[in-house]
Amino acid sequence: MKRILCSRRMKACDRREIETRTPSEILMEKAAAAVYDVLKSDFDLSRVLFVCGGGNNGGDGLIAAKLCAFDGNEAHILFCGSEDACTAETSRRLAEAKKAGLRFVSAIDEEYTTIVDAMFGIGLSREIDGENAEIINSVNLSRAKVLSVDIPSGICADNGEILGCAVKADETVAIQAYKRGHFLGDGVENCGKIVCVDIGISCSGAENFDGEGDVVPYVMVNKDIQLLSKRKKDSNKGTYGRTVIIGGAPGMCGAVYLSALAAYRSGAGLVEIFTSNENRIPLQTLIPEAVVTTTDWDEPDTKKLEETLERAKVVCVGPGMSMGKGALKILSTVYKMVRTSLIVDADALNLTAKYNLEYPINIPTVITPHPLELSRLSGKPIEELKADLWQAAKSYADEKRVVCVAKDHHTVTAYKTNVFVNASGTPALAKGGSGDVLCGVIAGLRCSGLSMLGAASLGVYIHGLAGEKAEEKYGMSAPLAHEVANLVGEVLREAGR
Repeated sequence: MKRILCSRRMKACDRREIETRTPSEILMEKAAAAVYDVLKSDFDLSRVLFVCGGGNNGGDGLIAAKLCAFDGNEAHILFCGSEDACTAETSRRLAEAKKAGLRFVSAIDEEYTTIVDAMFGIGLSREIDGENAEIINSVNLSRAKVLSVDIPSGICADNGEILGCAVKADETVAIQAYKRGHFLGDGVENCGKIVCVDIGISCSGAENFDGEGDVVPYVMVNKDIQLLSKRKKDSNKGTYGRTVIIGGAPGMCGAVYLSALAAYRSGAGLVEIFTSNENRIPLQTLIPEAVVTTTDWDEPDTKKLEETLERAKVVCVGPGMSMGKGALKILSTVYKMVRTSLIVDADALNLTAKYNLEYPINIPTVITPHPLELSRLSGKPIEELKADLWQAAKSYADEKRVVCVAKDHHTVTAYKTNVFVNASGTPALAKGGSGDVLCGVIAGLRCSGLSMLGAASLGVYIHGLAGEKAEEKYGMSAPLAHEVANLVGEVLREAGR
């Protein structure tokens, strides 16, 4: 896991590291090496321009430019700071770059394959204008791919506000910790893919540094998938438990199919679908591995439902459920009779809001609302919720004593003092059925032994990674939800799980 820090907390961590363990020049070299590693991995180095300012962010860029040139690549530098007002470390790195014979240019008047934006770091608080604004405009108009160091220049690191103008990056290298501005405000679209690199700065205790009382969230990273235990050699389907998916009104069997498929792909030992009579044949055709139990959806057999609930390790209610009286009766029965972990999704959330239902007491519960559903549940306007989704999710989770997965561009998972902001995903997930898949992923991870908070936060992250794989395979617009569900298995396989 990685922290998301405000600029003041990050600077405090940086200062503590320099005072107690690592000289500033070593940290700058580590940061530059990490930037260059990402550059080599993800960008075309045929012709690279490093746009560097006079702060330490510019120093990172100057060292990375030297590394790039020494590797035999054509690397140019556009220095846009004042040589008389540089930080001491950046002034030294500027002299080194000149002595090494790197080529300096005064404008972006040539074609570059890649531009590295190292103009401003996380301390920027003023609006950008004049010559610097012209440079940013030239970067954005170029045909080069853009890599920003720490945060795109022009984005406020604390709230994501665009300070006059800002670089539009294809990728951003976050140094040591994610910054609040990577996930908040209008600048979110400017960051592109965010890669957080570790250069050895300890962020332990960062929440105790002065940060004006803001929430200090975490971000899941690839190694966190190791929280999911490997399957035991002597295990069987009972070891990993039964997930019960409740939903699928007539004509809506796709939703429960997607949840069931994702639950299986995420590790559930057995999946049972409780659904309407009309769905039996299509579901048994689509996913023969699942147990299918059916009822009349308008006049549901609650005794059969209760028997189904007794078999469950995890219950997921809501996908394709509809808003009818039968669905309300089913949900009310679930809330009354469930005795195990519960995931509430889709129409189950809408029914909860419409009829002011209460979640079960003392039952570990995850809810997965999108902004409109959270608005209905909380009674707050969508605009207010999205303005501070971190706090909105935490407040609702605290009030209802549930794990709240507030779905959005950067989904937020909140429970008690824990807040996770998701950094994986892609617009390719903006398709019908994606939420059903997420619901199933969380259920499968819970069956595999994770806590409800762990299953929810890691489930969101894995779902996003599967979406990224779907985009790589099918493109931005083409992926279907069942393809994403199947690629969950690829994500887990690559993690050795």
